[in-house]
Amino acid sequence: MTAELLMRVADLIGHLDKRRPITGQIPASLRLGETTVEGHILVDGLVTGTIDGVQAELTLTADADLVCVRCLTEWVETLEVSVSQHYSKVPDEDGYAVVGGQIDLAGPVIDEMALALPLAPTCRPDCLGLCPICGTDLNTEPCDGHGDDSDSPFASLKDLLEP
Repeated sequence: MTAELLMRVADLIGHLDKRRPITGQIPASLRLGETTVEGHILVDGLVTGTIDGVQAELTLTADADLVCVRCLTEWVETLEVSVSQHYSKVPDEDGYAVVGGQIDLAGPVIDEMALALPLAPTCRPDCLGLCPICGTDLNTEPCDGHGDDSDSPFASLKDLLEP
């Protein structure tokens, strides 16, 4: 099922002084790595007539579930994205078109929100992450070290890495 956010705009085309506000929402299920947006993307904006179509200036808002790539802390953050999209009466390969006197805002809404998802989110810029040996969260407690590992079967490999 494809979601739609349709708006009639036939009366705006060719009238540069005409504009119409738009508010709505569209269901979304987006995922990039461990980052997800499940639920609705809220849309608020203005559609203005142009000579050959309409220009949509939108603000998108959605709650994203994030996981820090360093320490695995989970949190929810509200993402806000600004979108500017032109819809032309004559379709071309670069943009969206006015079809039957209306536009469907769902395409750019989903596309722009997907592009706004962080690829490698961190809970804070100075996140220390986890100890690679014991998994201690170095943001909340120090790691006391791990003693002598000379009895490890991999101890001889350590000498290969040291100059």
